[in-house]
Amino acid sequence: MYDYRKYHILYVDDEEKSLKYFRKAFQDDFSILTSPNVREAEEILEQQSGRIGILITDQRMPGRTGVDLLGHVRRLQPRIVRMLTTAYSDLDSAIGAVNSGAIFKYIVKPWNLQDLRGCLLRGMEFFLVQLERDTLLKEKMSILQRMIITDRVRSLAIMAAGLSHQIRNPLTALKTFLDLAPKKLREELLENVKLKSPEFWEGFWSVAEQESSRILKIIDRVGKMVVMPASRFNGPFSLNALVRATKEYAEENASGSVETDILETLPPVRADIQMLERLFQILLRRVIEMTPGGGIRVEIREMVRIWGAEGIRIRVLSKGPEWTESRVASLFTAFSIMNEDLLESGLDLLPAFFIVHHHGGEILIHKSPPEGPGFEVILPLDPGNVALPFRDDDLLQKIMAYSEDWQSSI
Repeated sequence: MYDYRKYHILYVDDEEKSLKYFRKAFQDDFSILTSPNVREAEEILEQQSGRIGILITDQRMPGRTGVDLLGHVRRLQPRIVRMLTTAYSDLDSAIGAVNSGAIFKYIVKPWNLQDLRGCLLRGMEFFLVQLERDTLLKEKMSILQRMIITDRVRSLAIMAAGLSHQIRNPLTALKTFLDLAPKKLREELLENVKLKSPEFWEGFWSVAEQESSRILKIIDRVGKMVVMPASRFNGPFSLNALVRATKEYAEENASGSVETDILETLPPVRADIQMLERLFQILLRRVIEMTPGGGIRVEIREMVRIWGAEGIRIRVLSKGPEWTESRVASLFTAFSIMNEDLLESGLDLLPAFFIVHHHGGEILIHKSPPEGPGFEVILPLDPGNVALPFRDDDLLQKIMAYSEDWQSSI
């Protein structure tokens, strides 16, 4: 059963009697707004944006006509159901409006109240069904986006683990050769034989040795990035100890001030506590790096719902300027260079995503106040209570087919 009063019906007519008559006839069934002209109607539409379900307007009014208003609304708020009411003498205008797709229905004056009420009921139902469809599609696309990101991160982690193993051994052998080569070369050379370009060889060995050491460090770090998820979650644990450790880490590493806004009583959680400690350190380190000389703020002050379970919202925020689009886009991209040191690449945020996803949570990035700049993590108090959506390999095709079915029925 639909709530027909949840969204307003806006009726526009330059005749005061018609406005009063319309309100009196339908105010028991619907939430009614009225306007005597197009200009005032546009102001109401702007003020009540998102709260109006049906616009019904007379055609002939001083100044701009009803069709003008309907066309304006179609461009700016196309979800509003548009109706035109007119006398037989204005039938050409009504036909033109229908043919241009500007209206849902036209109603001939004088009204038959029973017929008009039926039109309004069908129009509001159509509007509410559109909202339901849009909400469903957004939920489906959100699930699809989550699946795509998860698959991408999982693939990167598998690649990182494989590369770490496959490249380490040959590079170790190469570095050993480079370490031994100068000594062996001197032993092989006769006392009376000299190199033609000793500076070249010394420089070559030096660069090769530095770069091989650098690559081995990167591989070692990539190997450490791989998160091994726990098969079961222990606890419940108190978050107080984790909060204290987080604050101490921030105070030791941040160059600016550290603020906290924490609930006095934190709920217990079931989790892999070591993974959560690692998660907080990763996020704090990234915010500190992106806020040189600035302060940071940690907030744990709100209980929320996530995937049908009780959860808690955690924010790690920078008190510096907002983050640029390019900086935000690079945060979860592997080997995105944040500074001149390749070891400080975007790889460190991949395990952060894994940890949050493994606990059935979500991680968001906010680039500007009031939510940011910084990270927002929503974690369930018990991952076992999370009702994650069923994964469907044909989800995208079903969404598109569902959308096409709806479009064809409108």
